[in-house]
Order: sequence, then C-alpha cells, then structure tokens
Amino acid sequence: MSYIQVKAMAGMNYVRASDILGVLFTDREKCSILMVGGVTVPCYEAAAAVVARIEQQMKGAEAPDGKEPRDGDGSA
Repeated sequence: MSYIQVKAMAGMNYVRASDILGVLFTDREKCSILMVGGVTVPCYEAAAAVVARIEQQMKGAEAPDGKEPRDGDGSA
C-alpha cells in the first residue's frame, strides 16, 4: 500500500495514491483531491506539488512489465 502525505488545514492527511481520481486547482496555494467513492480531500498546498508527489509514488509502484500492480503496493 502506498500513501502520500498532503497538507490539511490543521495538520496532515495521508491518502492512498492508487485511489486518487484527480486533483482540482482551487486557489494558488489550495487544491482538492478527488478520491474513489466520491470523497473530496481539501489540501492547503499547490496542486502542482500534489500531482508531482502522486506521479512519483505511482512510478515507484509500477510492476516490471510497466503496468500498475493490482493492489498498488508493488507486490505481484
């Protein structure tokens, strides 16, 4: 299982990278993460920074054949 850390209003949130559907730009230093199941997670950091961490995490979780593993944690 792979989680990324995102800044919240009162601390940090940890979201599973494989459950993220999209990132909405809401302000210069704010964004919202759309999760599987319809959950929206508000973040107090730039959307570009969040997207970069998601991409980095997902690249690290790719299987040797280039496809994302079924459970998102790199195991077969």
